[in-house]
Amino acid sequence: MLKYIVKRLLVMLLVLWAVSTMTYFMVHVTPGDAATAIVFNLTGGTNMDEELIERINKRFDLDKPVYVQYFNWLLGVFRMDFGISYRYNMPVMDMIKARLPNTARLGLTAVFLSALIGIPLGVLSALRQNRLLDHTSRVATLFIGSVPGFLSGLVLIIIFSLKLKWFPTSGMKTAGSIVLPAVTLALGMVATTTRMMRTGMLDVLRQDFMVVAKAKGIRRSSMLVSHAFRNALPSIVTVIGLQIGHILGGSVLVETIFAWPGLGSLLNDAVSNRDTPMLEGCVILITFGYTAINLLVDVVYAWLDPRVKYTEG
Repeated sequence: MLKYIVKRLLVMLLVLWAVSTMTYFMVHVTPGDAATAIVFNLTGGTNMDEELIERINKRFDLDKPVYVQYFNWLLGVFRMDFGISYRYNMPVMDMIKARLPNTARLGLTAVFLSALIGIPLGVLSALRQNRLLDHTSRVATLFIGSVPGFLSGLVLIIIFSLKLKWFPTSGMKTAGSIVLPAVTLALGMVATTTRMMRTGMLDVLRQDFMVVAKAKGIRRSSMLVSHAFRNALPSIVTVIGLQIGHILGGSVLVETIFAWPGLGSLLNDAVSNRDTPMLEGCVILITFGYTAINLLVDVVYAWLDPRVKYTEG
């Protein structure tokens, strides 16, 4: 297991380098000039003075060749220094540290809601296979999973904010501000969690050891908890782990709709304003989070299911 983890860590570093490098050069080959975009954001387009643009070029080393900028940036990354944000004129790492807890809070709340609803619903659906409850849950999860996040978010705002006035429309003004964005983010997760839990339970219920346990006269509740649910748990752990890894990048749309001050909205601003240092910092963090969660899921999966063995290959 230790050799496997070390190998995965090395692969993670390679993935981080590859993704960040591709993102860096893709930004630089897109039309437009970064210094001009910075001046436009600072002045609102009212003062596009050439001298000011030249000072911005020198301030951020934008007058140097792209490969020189890249290697300077790469050296900074090794020191955990992602540079200065073009838009906010603040260290990228400081901005990320300030926004990341908000995204983590929103995402973990959504994952908790997804598990709280999806796991019991998936279990009940499997136990009532091909009955009314099963058919209803499958149709409902299919419908919920098919609705785009921006549409469900807008519907929730109209109903619960504008009509009923139960929750704020945006921001982090009150404790209830997290409810609508968390529910919006959780809706798509609920569909996946329910389907995977149902599939896992059905697969376990068809196994020979379940037939033997039933023949031995083991109580149904004990059999379902100790045998069926426990053996179906690894698959759902994988899904939840992937959902946690997806939070960092997948919350961009939800955070933008609800003006939630998290990493997703920061990434959206970076793309809109050609803020290369901020974009690179966010991409690296998202890639690291996703790969790290994948590694953690593999380790937990092996711990839950002793039959899983990871080799060097």
